[in-house]
Amino acid sequence: MTSKDDARMFQKLIIISAWASILALAFATLTHIGFVYSIYYKLAPLLMRPGMRLYVHFEHVIAFAVFGALFAFAYPRRLMFVCSIVFISAVALEYLQNMTPDRHGTLVDAFEKVVGGAFGILGAYAILWFTQSRRRFQN
Repeated sequence: MTSKDDARMFQKLIIISAWASILALAFATLTHIGFVYSIYYKLAPLLMRPGMRLYVHFEHVIAFAVFGALFAFAYPRRLMFVCSIVFISAVALEYLQNMTPDRHGTLVDAFEKVVGGAFGILGAYAILWFTQSRRRFQN
């Protein structure tokens, strides 16, 4: 197996991870609210017990930043596709929360998710740009 094959295999792994992250986010967003509380109570001692509201705001931004970064690494030459997937997913998941009996979607939550996705995309493209320019500089 050559390094080119390893790179292709790693790229496929990133693509699978990106699409799997959409399923994980959809499950976490649309599932019963008890699921979210159970995660909070398990993580709260490790995070110095932040308030539930503060935790939720950070959770939205961080989850969608990871989601955006995964898609940016999975499709590095398709910026419009990546932005469309991430931003439409953020808004659609917030809208779909209104259709569940115990959840409610808000514009603030949608904005947090879009901003988190944008941070992830920008961060991933910055990493890609720096690694490519470093390779050019070394040659």
